[in-house]
Amino acid sequence: MIKGYNGFLLQQLKAELFSLNEDNLYASSELLVKLKKMSNMKGTVGEIATAIVDTIEDEDWLSDNDTKQNFFDVTDKDDTISFLPSNKVPKDWDMDDDPALPYGVSGRNEIKIGRIIRALLKIAEISDKIDSSIKDKDYEDFVNAFKALKVDTTREFKLVNGEDIHKYYQMKNYYSSHGALGGSCMADEGKGTFRVYTENTKKVQLLILIDSDGKIHGRALVWKLKESPCEAKYFMDRVYTNADSDVIKFKQLAEEKGFLYKLKNNSYVEDNVNFMYKGKSLMGEVKVKLDGDFKNYPFIDTMCFLSKKLGDLSNIPTKDCYFLHSVAGDCEICDRCEGEIIDDMDDSYCSECGLGLEKLFKAKIVKKLK
Repeated sequence: MIKGYNGFLLQQLKAELFSLNEDNLYASSELLVKLKKMSNMKGTVGEIATAIVDTIEDEDWLSDNDTKQNFFDVTDKDDTISFLPSNKVPKDWDMDDDPALPYGVSGRNEIKIGRIIRALLKIAEISDKIDSSIKDKDYEDFVNAFKALKVDTTREFKLVNGEDIHKYYQMKNYYSSHGALGGSCMADEGKGTFRVYTENTKKVQLLILIDSDGKIHGRALVWKLKESPCEAKYFMDRVYTNADSDVIKFKQLAEEKGFLYKLKNNSYVEDNVNFMYKGKSLMGEVKVKLDGDFKNYPFIDTMCFLSKKLGDLSNIPTKDCYFLHSVAGDCEICDRCEGEIIDDMDDSYCSECGLGLEKLFKAKIVKKLK
C-alpha cells in the first residue's frame, strides 16, 4: 500500500515537473560542475550524475509535451535546487538574444534534490543511459553524496591582451566543449587569424571567466572606443560561455565597470547597433581605431566593418568597407551589395550588411552614408 501510494505521488510529481515536447534540459554552471564531480564517483551515484550531465550537455531532445520546470540551479541549501516554471518565462524571450534570462528572473522555486532526481529518472531518455537497476537506496546514496560534496566553484574575471587572447581561444583552455563557447567558430584558429587582436594591445582585450585549474568558462572581447554613443570608453562584445547562466555574470561586471555592452547577445547586423549602458538601452555607432594592417581577420561579431582607408573598425558599414563576417579569415567587401550598401535605384538597404545602418538612419542618429 505504501509502495503503491509512493508510486502515485511520483507519477503526480513527474506530471507536474515535466511534460517535455522536443525540449532540452538546462542547468547553471554551478550545478553542472557539481554533477560532473559526482559523475566520477563509483556505482550508481556516478551513473545517475553522468546520465543527467550527458542529457544536458548533449542537448538531447526529451519527449512528451512541455517542460513545466527547467533551468535548474544550486541554492544556499545543500539538499535543494531551484528551478523556473515555464509559465514564468517571458513569452517573447529569445534564447539566442539573452540565454541567461531564466536564471535571473523572479518566480524561481525550490525543490529537494531527491524529488527531482526521482522525477528525472522516470524520463526514458535519461534512465536509458543507466545500466544499473535503480533502487530506493541508490536515490538515498545520491542525495547524501550531493549534500556532502563541497565543490570549489570559485572563478574570477580577468582581462588579458596580446598573445593571451589567442591562448584563450584554444579549446584546450576551455572548461568544456559545450555551449556557445565550445561551439564558437573561432575556437582553435591559428595565431595569424588573431593578429588584429594580439597586436592591438591598447585597443583590444579579452575578458575571461577562469577557474582555479586555469580553464575558462566564458570570454568576451572588450574594445577601447574611439567613438561611442554615450560616455562609455569601453565596449564588451558578444559573450561566449559554456553555461548560459554565466552570461549574467558578464553583464553584471560590465555594469560595474561602466562598459557598454550588447542589448542582444548575438552577431546579427541589425542588432549590432543596440546596446545597454548603466541599466538603460540605447542605439548608435561604435568605432575603434586600429594599429596596423593585416592579411587575415577573425569573424568579428559586432565591430565587423573595416575601413582600411580610415583605419578603423565599426558596427556600421561605410562605402566600400570590408565585411568581417567570414569564418575563413577573408577580408572582403559584402558579396551581396559589393560595398554599395544602399541601392541607388530604390534606396533599399543591403539585407546582408546594411540593416543596422538602416535602423540608425530611421532613428536620425546617422544622417548620411560615409
